[in-house]
Parts: sequence; structure tokens; C-alpha cells
Amino acid sequence: MKDRRKGKTHRLVIQVGIIMILIFVATLVFTVFADYVITRDAYLSSKNEMIDRDLNNVSMTFRNIRILPWGLKYMREHPGEASAPRDGKDPVISDSTEFEEIWISCLSGAQDPEALDPDVQSEVASRLYGNIAVQLKNTGLLNYSGIYLLGIVDESRSCIYSDSYSYTDIDICGKSIEYPASEHSAVEKILSEGESAPEKTLYEIYYDNNDDKHYYIGYYPICFTGEERCVLTLRFDWSEFQKDLIAKVRRSMLFGLLFLIAINGLLMLFLYRKAIAPVLRVKKGVQDYMNDKDSHAVSEKMDNIHVKNEIGVLADSFSDLAMEIDRYTKEVLTLNSEKERISTELALATNIQSSMLPSKFPAFPDRKEFDIYASMDPAKEVGGDFYDFFMIDDDHLCLIIADVSGKGVPAALFMMASKIVLENQAMQGKTPAQILKDANSSICSYNKEDMFVTVWLGILELSTGKLTASNAGHEKPAILSDSGQFKLYNDKHCFVVGGMNGITYKEYELTLKPGDKIFVYTDGVPEATNAETEMFGTDRMITALNKKPDASPQELLSIVRESVDDFVKEAEQFDDLTMLSLEYFGPEQV
Repeated sequence: MKDRRKGKTHRLVIQVGIIMILIFVATLVFTVFADYVITRDAYLSSKNEMIDRDLNNVSMTFRNIRILPWGLKYMREHPGEASAPRDGKDPVISDSTEFEEIWISCLSGAQDPEALDPDVQSEVASRLYGNIAVQLKNTGLLNYSGIYLLGIVDESRSCIYSDSYSYTDIDICGKSIEYPASEHSAVEKILSEGESAPEKTLYEIYYDNNDDKHYYIGYYPICFTGEERCVLTLRFDWSEFQKDLIAKVRRSMLFGLLFLIAINGLLMLFLYRKAIAPVLRVKKGVQDYMNDKDSHAVSEKMDNIHVKNEIGVLADSFSDLAMEIDRYTKEVLTLNSEKERISTELALATNIQSSMLPSKFPAFPDRKEFDIYASMDPAKEVGGDFYDFFMIDDDHLCLIIADVSGKGVPAALFMMASKIVLENQAMQGKTPAQILKDANSSICSYNKEDMFVTVWLGILELSTGKLTASNAGHEKPAILSDSGQFKLYNDKHCFVVGGMNGITYKEYELTLKPGDKIFVYTDGVPEATNAETEMFGTDRMITALNKKPDASPQELLSIVRESVDDFVKEAEQFDDLTMLSLEYFGPEQV
């Protein structure tokens, strides 16, 4: 992590600098370009009125020429003929009085030129061309680069009828020239409107590669009839203004860039002093704190960062954080120490509880009348379940399994007290019912927490196999007898021990034969729950016991525990799980 941070302390300045430069350059380019467009459009717009006026004045010459449509068509169909020199031709036609009358009739519309002799048509077209050329030559419009009649043929071609400034060195009337609409927006608009004449003068900005000049061209409609689309065209040369404007743009860009560099430098300096340098000091404080864990030293360093912005707030926050981390660390250490103490005490309590339960097996190696095995697995460090078995005298074995309400340390304490009370009462030679009654009275006398314990208690007379038992709200035992299968025994339940004083308990008797077995347990077995909140149940427990009913008590407990674990799988154990099993072999043979 440290290696990746090296050399990156000034990266924020670089990143912000790049962003600001991009913003400044974009702003500068946009401003300069906008100024260029606005200035250019304002200049050209100022020329519109002048061009409109001049075009309108020149066009008045052509408005009363009735044969103009015919003449334009003739010139287009016979390019160069009308403008060709008359040398070598018969002068009689053009100089005769008869031709003058024909000419006047054609101008007034009384004579259709199409009905004339071809030679006479040629002379009429030549006279028309001459008049148009003279008019255009005599306009006196010296502010323009050209004024001419242009016939628009299609999207790629047009034809010149007359040119006052020798447009592209062409002086042949009606000759087709390349005039693509794709390069002339006004021509493209005229073509899109078909035979309709434009309602006003159309303008376009055009750059001519032939002479490297910029033109502002106006198109004024003259003749729009049938196939004829003729416009009067003025070309205004604004190249010098364009050059001056571009030079101005370049100067603006140069001075703007220099200004932006200076502003950006000042901004970066300000950013470094007000943000980067304080951040580096905060970083140094963090590293120092990571090394020495001295919150007071880092607090003093943070207090010396005097910037009234978010960095200052960050420094103050880190100072508070360092102090809080110190406080929290002390609390954690205290809590860990306390937790270790509690863990030690719980481990001691677990050992004490375990030591109070019979855990050495075989428990009575010298007794051949029976075999017994028991186990207790608490849900927490210590549990509330317990089992016990002991010899009351040489012929009577006491069996106890119990489940205290609640879990954890309180249940464990109540369990140990209950176990001692039950054992003391049993050792006095009382019956199971009397043991439970006297134990209940004793426990109720000090039970301020209203805890209780369920108990199954049986006394087995080894010489006869008679089992006398009493059930104080505990689970039903499972018995294996002549059928060779474990079955639940539906014994009589009485009230729990410690729940109410003055309770009388009932007892019952069973006679065990050699080979019979008894299995008692707490509710942690049938109530073991899997991840789908389904309980193990007594049916599964009986099925597990009958997998190998002839097994020893220790094996039976292992089989049941494996079945419970397979059913529960990864689900958490919520209750103590305690089991006890006894197999009766019969009285010892002497």
C-alpha cells in the first residue's frame, strides 16, 4: 500500500490543473469562435441592404424585355453564337430598317422570335446579348467582384449569359460551366423550389479555390418560366475582412492562452496552499499516528492546520477520531480482559459442572446386573440439564435425569442445587414420589427467581428388576422389552419441581427382565431443530433407537446423537442435549 502511494502527493494539483486548463481552453475557444461568427455575420448582414439595393436597380433593366425568356433559351441552346464577333456576316440584316422594326416588335412582344428566319433569330439574340452586356458593363458597381446573369440548369451545371467582369475568363454567352449545388447553398435552395421564383434575394458564403478568395454572393430572380431559371448574381469579395478577422481570432487566442496560463498558475498555487499542503499535513499526522499511536501528538498537529475550509474540518475530525480511537481501544482492552476473565470463570464452571456428573464409564465395573451410560452436551458453556445415577444401597440403583428452566449460568447454578437436593433426599431411602415431594418443598423455600426443573426419577431394585419411577413434568421414557423394539412409555406426569409448594407426586412400577433397556432424555433431543425450523421429534428418536436395539447403552446414545446431527446439520444448537440409557442383565448369579 505504501509503495502505491509514493510519488502521488501532488497528483491532485495535476489533475485539477488539467481539468481547469481544459475548461479554460474550451471556454476560450467557444468565446473566440462565437465572437468570430457574430462579427462575421454582423459584417455580412450589413452588406445585405447594399447588395439588395444594387441588385434591384440592375434588375429594372430586364423587367420590360418581353423576349428575355426566349433569348435566354436561345443563348443556352446556341452557346457562343450571340456573343460571337459579327465580322464576315451579312451586315444588311442588322443594319436594315426592316430589322429595326422586327427588333422593336420583338421587344414589345408583338413579334414571336420563334417565327423568324434562323439568321434573323441569331441577329435578335445577338442584339439582346449586346444590350444585356452593355447594361451590366455600365452599372458602375465597382465594389463587387462580378455581376452577371446566371442560368441554373441542374444540380451540377449552370450557364453564363453575360458577365460584366469576365467571370472566370469566359466571354461566350450561354456556355455551360460547373456550378454544383452542393457547393452553393442558394442554388440548392432554388432547385428545391422547382419553377417557383425565390421571394427574396438569396445569399451564400462561398470560398473559391481558383483565386483563394472568400465571396458573399447574392442571387436575385430575373426569369423563372418553364425550364428557364435565371438569376442576377452579385459577388462581393470580403477576403480582406476575413483575413483581418482571422488575424484577430489568432491574436485573441494567443493572448487568451497566455492569460489562462497565468490564471491557472495562480489557481494551482492557491489550491496547493489551501488544499494540497493541508492534506499532506493531515496525511503526515495519520502516518505518525499509525506509527506511534499518540493521539495527543496528532491532535496538536491537526490544531496547527489553520485553513477555513473542508480540509480544516477534516483535520479537526481526524483529531477527534484519534482521541476516540484511543478511548475505544482502552475500552476494548478492558472488555477483552473482562471477557477473558469471564471465559476463564465459565471454563471453570463447565469443569465444576462436568465434575458433578458421573463421567467415568463403566460406572460400576464390579456390578454385573446392569450396564449404564449417559451424556450431557450443553447449548452454552454451561447448561441446565443434568443426569445422575448412584447406589442407594447394595440392591437399589437411583436414576435421575432433569431439565432446568432457562439456560446458561443461572440454569447451571439451579441445576447443581437441584442435583444435590435430589441426591440427598434419595439417599434417605425414600420412594421416588416422596423424594420429589420433599425436594420440591426444599427448592420452593429458596426459589426467589421462580425457576423450576422437570425430573424423571427411578429406583431399580437389582435383585428383582422392579423399577419404581415418578415423572415431574419430564419427557416420556423409551422402554425396550419383550417386543425387541423401543417404545415410548406413557407414564403419569406430575407437576414440575420448584413450581409450587405442597405438590403430591405419583409413582408407577415396571418390571425389567434380563435384556430390557430403558432410555431417558431431555427435550433437547426431540426439539432439536434444523434450518427449516423442523423438529427432530420423538418418532425419529424411536426410529434411531431401533436401528440397533441390541446395542449397548453407549452405542445407543451415539446412534441417537448421530441421527440428531444428521437432521440438524449446520443449524445452531438451541437447547441442552442430555441422554441416559440402562440395560438390565438380571440379578447376579451367586
